[in-house]
Amino acid sequence: MKKAFTLIELLVVIAIIAILAAILFPVFAQAKQAAKKTNDLNQMKQLSTATLMYITDYDDFYLVIPAFAGNNSQHWADRVQPYVKNRGIMGDPSNTVGLYRDPTFWRPGALNFADADPTRIYRVTYTYNTYIAKHDGGAITSQTAIPLVANTVLLGPSQNWYNWNSCQIVNGVAGMYWNISTRASGWGYDFWGGHTPVESAGYNGGTNFAFADGSAKYSKLVGRGDQGGVPSGLYAGFFVKATTKPEATTTGICPAGYDSASIGF
Repeated sequence: MKKAFTLIELLVVIAIIAILAAILFPVFAQAKQAAKKTNDLNQMKQLSTATLMYITDYDDFYLVIPAFAGNNSQHWADRVQPYVKNRGIMGDPSNTVGLYRDPTFWRPGALNFADADPTRIYRVTYTYNTYIAKHDGGAITSQTAIPLVANTVLLGPSQNWYNWNSCQIVNGVAGMYWNISTRASGWGYDFWGGHTPVESAGYNGGTNFAFADGSAKYSKLVGRGDQGGVPSGLYAGFFVKATTKPEATTTGICPAGYDSASIGF
């Protein structure tokens, strides 16, 4: 006659399964997050490559992103679509918000300002470096005008058409960096919960960026504290390797202006 499990044996087995689950589930979650991070990095690489193809067709000049309401222009993502032919790579896989956009501009995929057809609209969670993709009136930037293309961010995470920059002193040199914000309309939504609903995105205290030389790299968040007398919470931190304008000054003092006209390429 086959002996049945005793209650103690059954409890021991359940306890062992619970312990294994407690060990393995975090590992599975980390593996899933690592896969999303790799996917996001690959998307950044594809977009940077597409941008290099774009500027080849436009005499070495980058596209221009409008910054002010009412600008009659299609979304920047639509202008690079012919070079990627994949709308799915425009959205960070680590968050679930349907669409990031400023309601005063064209939607991605729209045929005009009023177009909101869900069969055409798609999600975009990245944007260009303001100093490269000059917005509204700034001089168009060519790749040859950027002295440190390998150190200069091309694209990064943002819910806006263009990014905001923070002047930081690193090793005695003042440079402009892709900044974050703790405000409800913050430009660092995928990292620190600036968007509603709060997202659990970001990758191990950092995020991915595409660079002007066509590469894509991961960067950690560093630094806290406001810069330049701006409202509290606006410049709350930055990514140390994500320089949007390397070496703004070598005097160790941040320039008075933060706009592209003051310290653009």
